[in-house]
Amino acid sequence: MMQSLLHMILWSLVALIFTIVFFSRGTIENWGDNINKTIMVAALFIFGFGGDFILRLIFKNKKNKIIKDERDDYISMKSMAISGISTFIYIFIVAISLYTKYENSGYVPVAWVWFIAYSLVMVANITGSLSSSVYYWKSEME
Repeated sequence: MMQSLLHMILWSLVALIFTIVFFSRGTIENWGDNINKTIMVAALFIFGFGGDFILRLIFKNKKNKIIKDERDDYISMKSMAISGISTFIYIFIVAISLYTKYENSGYVPVAWVWFIAYSLVMVANITGSLSSSVYYWKSEME
């Protein structure tokens, strides 16, 4: 449960900073011309995936050997299913929203395509770890 909570906090932080960077003034209109923001977003993802790697190392360490059982496998499968469904719903809502907003102009700024790609990784990680945390919490309450 602790690994799931830390994972959720890590990716929520990445998502918060990404949202601030993406929606800052001029980003959407000038996405391809702003190398600093592109590097900043890449650094965020290095931070996120690097944090994932460190969390896995910490929780796989022999000193912190955690015994996994059927409950862990069940929770993992359920949280992956919820994460998958959440990402499908997310993509549908974002795509329909962008279509509706830019329908009259005939084109969607390329920054939104990048937004979908980056945010999809964040949504998948956050919903997976959130659902896993909820399932662990519910199983401990029983």
